[in-house]
Amino acid sequence: MDTNTNTIVSRHTTSESAVDWSCCACGRFQMVLVPYGTDGKGLAAGGHDIQCPHCGR
Repeated sequence: MDTNTNTIVSRHTTSESAVDWSCCACGRFQMVLVPYGTDGKGLAAGGHDIQCPHCGR
């Protein structure tokens, strides 16, 4: 695994959105839901390690 980037481990599409699961170099997972169209707001969930220079924002 590249230590400088997040790696997409799963990508799913539904009739209303796309869902990506990614893994940071530190091992933490994050889910991002992106609705289709311009009216929807995205949603992100998952842990971030403040010690990690990649996901600790």
